[in-house]
Amino acid sequence: MRNGCLTPNGPARQFVTPCGHDRRIAARGSTGFAVMAGTEAAGSAFCVNCGTALQGKFCSGCGAPAAADQDEQGWSALSSEFLSSRRDNSFFPVVVSFLIHPVDTIIRLTDDPAYRSHWAFLTAMVGFQLTLAYVIVPKLVAALFNIPSTASSATVVTNEVVQYVGMAILTPIQYYVCRALGTLPRSPMSYVKLCVLSVSYGSMVAIAVTLIGFATGFAVLKTQADIDLSVVWQLLTLTTYAVVLVFVSASHKRFWGMSWPVAIGVTLFVGAMSWLVVYPALTALAERADVAGTLGSVLG
Repeated sequence: MRNGCLTPNGPARQFVTPCGHDRRIAARGSTGFAVMAGTEAAGSAFCVNCGTALQGKFCSGCGAPAAADQDEQGWSALSSEFLSSRRDNSFFPVVVSFLIHPVDTIIRLTDDPAYRSHWAFLTAMVGFQLTLAYVIVPKLVAALFNIPSTASSATVVTNEVVQYVGMAILTPIQYYVCRALGTLPRSPMSYVKLCVLSVSYGSMVAIAVTLIGFATGFAVLKTQADIDLSVVWQLLTLTTYAVVLVFVSASHKRFWGMSWPVAIGVTLFVGAMSWLVVYPALTALAERADVAGTLGSVLG
């Protein structure tokens, strides 16, 4: 699944993104594409109280004074947020929490200013999911059934690049659409955090689907059962889409204060943009430009 977040081979992309989620969907701006701001400049400050863009000493939305750190919630804060993100290795509790209460977990972590490991968590989840799907599983299949390996580390690199670029494109669009349709004001950075965590959850779902698919395929081939594996994979793919769409809709509803119809509509719109337009186009472009080969030669 690729943002927020969405195919079994690339986390629920941009959301999913496709990628992405309730009041502050942290997945919306993997990068500061302030050009989408329209009437708001890239360096605009946002009121931490109501989310309104600040243009003076006081917020025009709620009247609160403009604090010195208000701009930390605007698009221009994205670079510093990414660089200052904590590289925490204690991901297990977060994974368990997501598995038990996914929507409650993403809202809690998004609203928690002390939690700043979302970028590291995203990198770990997406990296493992893609490596599992394109390297580990193909090598296992080749070893178990004595067939040529289709493992491709280049595909991992290509999909990671597509994932992050896709998030950068879709997140700002999602933010302004949701801000217009939601009832709860949210700042860009809070939505970025939500989207990042949303894509991470999509990767977790993709990891589970990949493992289930591998186990099913292994059992069928070993027992020679009369089961069409292509049908099994299609069902798993549809299940992945359904899980991610429900998750994103529910998190959008809570994060933005949307009604169910609005949250579902926004999710379907972003999902269509992600899976049918942005990611296919980026993938084709990356393959044509041989992004994986270029990066491989540069990095040695």
